[in-house]
Amino acid sequence: MSREEKGIQVAYEDFLNMHFRIGEIVACEEIKNSLKLLNFKVNLGEETIQIVSGLREYYDPEEVIGKKVTVLCNLKPITMGGLPSEGVILSAEDSNGNLAFVVPERDILVGAEVC
Repeated sequence: MSREEKGIQVAYEDFLNMHFRIGEIVACEEIKNSLKLLNFKVNLGEETIQIVSGLREYYDPEEVIGKKVTVLCNLKPITMGGLPSEGVILSAEDSNGNLAFVVPERDILVGAEVC
C-alpha cells in the first residue's frame, strides 16, 4: 500500500516522540476467549512490559520466548482482550499476508534504543 493510499502522514516532530527499543520476549501465552490475541511479556532492559497483540495465528507462544524484537514502547496503555497493553511489537507483512517480527540483524543488548 502506498503512502498516498494510507492517507495519514505523521509530522517529523511526532515521529521524534516515538521511542523504539530492542526487547526480549520473556513470556508469552494465549488469551482465553480470543482466537487472535497473545499476551507477551517483553524485557526492555530497565523494565518488563506487557504487550497484547493479534499475532496468535502467526506464532506459537513457546517458540517466541527468548526472541529479540523491536518495540514501540512509549504508547499510552490500551486494553485488549481484557488486559492492559503497554506497547507494540513491530512486524512486517509479506505479499501473502504472513507476518514476521522486525528483528535486529546483529546480536544487540536488550534495551538498546532504535534510532
